[in-house]
Amino acid sequence: MVESDILALPVTDEVVEKTMINTAKKFSYTYQTLMYSRTPIELLDNIYMGDVAKNALVAYLRAHTALPITDYDEIRTDDFQTPDPGWDVMIGKSGIKLEVKSSIPPNRESGASLINLRDIKITASHNKGQTWMLPEDMESDIHVQVYFYAIPYRKGYDSFDELASDLKRDYRIIGRLINASKYNHPFFLGWTTKKRIIKHLKTLPQEQRTWTFAWTSRIYWKSPIKDALNMPQLLRCLDILKNKEDASE
Repeated sequence: MVESDILALPVTDEVVEKTMINTAKKFSYTYQTLMYSRTPIELLDNIYMGDVAKNALVAYLRAHTALPITDYDEIRTDDFQTPDPGWDVMIGKSGIKLEVKSSIPPNRESGASLINLRDIKITASHNKGQTWMLPEDMESDIHVQVYFYAIPYRKGYDSFDELASDLKRDYRIIGRLINASKYNHPFFLGWTTKKRIIKHLKTLPQEQRTWTFAWTSRIYWKSPIKDALNMPQLLRCLDILKNKEDASE
C-alpha cells in the first residue's frame, strides 16, 4: 500500500438509512452483553461507525463486480440478538468470507503514517491474553481496514435502557445524537487474507507477533497496512473468482 492507494468509499442515502436501522436494532442487544465500560452514546457511536464502514464497502463492491455480494445483516434470522459469526460479507458462490475493521486514526495521523505505522486490526485476545483467538481459527478469508477522521461522542444519555427505548421509537435520532454525518467519509486503507496474516506472523518472534493500546484490554495480531493490498487488486481477484465460477457451471 502507498498513500495514493487509499480509497474514499461513497456513502449514499441508502447506506445511511440502512446503517441507522441496523444500528438501532443492534444497540438493544449489544449493551446487554457489553464486556467493557462504555457510555450509551459511545456504544451507539461505535456500532454506527462499524456498520457504515461495512455497508459502504458492500455498496461499492456490488457496483464494481458481477459476483453476488451477501451482507450477513441482510440474511440473518436472529433479529440481531446474537453476535456476528466471524464474518460480515460473503462473496460469490464460493462463499469467500470477508470481515471489515473500522478505526479512527490516533492523533489524526495522515494516510501515509497510517500505512507506515498501523496494522489491520485482527483481534488476538479480548481479555489481555487470558484467552486467545488464533489466526488459524479465524472465520473470515479476507480482512479489510477502514478509517474515519471523526471524533466519537460519549455524552448524551446515562441509561442504556432509556436510549434503547428512544431508538425503538425513532431510529433517525441517531443522526442527531452522534452527528452521524461525520462518518460519511470512510477511507479504505487496504485488505489482507487469512493466509497472508498467518504467513507474516510465522516470520516474527513469538513476543513480536501482537500489539495493543494502553487503554484497552484487547490484543491484536500484527498485520501491517504497508503490506496490505489495495482495492484494484481486490477487484482483480474478484474478476478471477467470477471467471472460475462461470467456468465451473
